[in-house]
Amino acid sequence: MPTPYEKLYENLLPKFRSYEIPFMTTDEVKEELHDYLLPAIVRFHVCENNLKDRDDILEQFNMELLEEEIEILSNFMLLEYIDANCIRTPSLLKVNLSSSDFHAFSPANMLTKLLEMREVYRKENETLLSRYAWKKHSKKNTFEILKRNVRRKQEKI
Repeated sequence: MPTPYEKLYENLLPKFRSYEIPFMTTDEVKEELHDYLLPAIVRFHVCENNLKDRDDILEQFNMELLEEEIEILSNFMLLEYIDANCIRTPSLLKVNLSSSDFHAFSPANMLTKLLEMREVYRKENETLLSRYAWKKHSKKNTFEILKRNVRRKQEKI
């Protein structure tokens, strides 16, 4: 059963606040979030499913993704969103500040806090990714051990 991109988007949206989203149409939101999907797919290099097997026209992966895979992908999308909208911006603020505001606000502190927040998200997702890879590796090893045991029993017979 295919997994629609919308399932990723539904998992992603509660994780961040964007003041623009309430004013956007559903199609605009999907288009915005789709921009973070490809980089997230590239980062999820250990996925058991082939994430290249997808249909961008139908907006779906051509297989059923596990909940863990959806979570990891949406977390990578969140990291891409943070990078694009908070860290890699020419200005840390999208609002206009008066000159008195600049005395109370430190862009250096803001950037430091954003980088710290991003690092927390990155570490959490790396932990999820490690667990996912370990489970995948563990299942393969268990299967190989079972196959060897069956072969040994057959050889004895």
